[in-house]
Amino acid sequence: QMILNCKQNITNGEDKDRLWDKDPAGLVMQLESCLKLNEAYQEQYRHTKRKLQQMPKGKQFDFNEMQIFGKFDLFCRRLIKLIDMFSTIDQFTSLSENKLEGMNSLIEQFHKIKQDFRLRNHDLLDYHNNKFDRDYVEFNVRISDLEGCLQQF
Repeated sequence: QMILNCKQNITNGEDKDRLWDKDPAGLVMQLESCLKLNEAYQEQYRHTKRKLQQMPKGKQFDFNEMQIFGKFDLFCRRLIKLIDMFSTIDQFTSLSENKLEGMNSLIEQFHKIKQDFRLRNHDLLDYHNNKFDRDYVEFNVRISDLEGCLQQF
């Protein structure tokens, strides 16, 4: 339920492919709010569990935390990757808007990396999709190479 609400908040009820059209900085803020929700949810659980432990005669929380939080934690791992990716996109977009002389080929390279990833048509919020993870690693390798070229600029 909480994952569904987070997805709804992130997409604003629009098609999941529209994430690419959002302002990257704004999207990162939305993704981070879901991480904070997960933290608050788990902290509240632990707080309640501690309170119950102080009353030994009352009912105790004896739940498998992995069952309670596991899916949300996996979803949040995906969100962390998306935060990293869209933060990188935001940084390169800002750089491209400065139109520094001689940077055109590097900016074109960045747009190609972004477009190549986008063309894979991943459901970015589907945390079960392992192909995303492999493509995310490739995206980061290519961005790292591009950053190396930028440092020599």
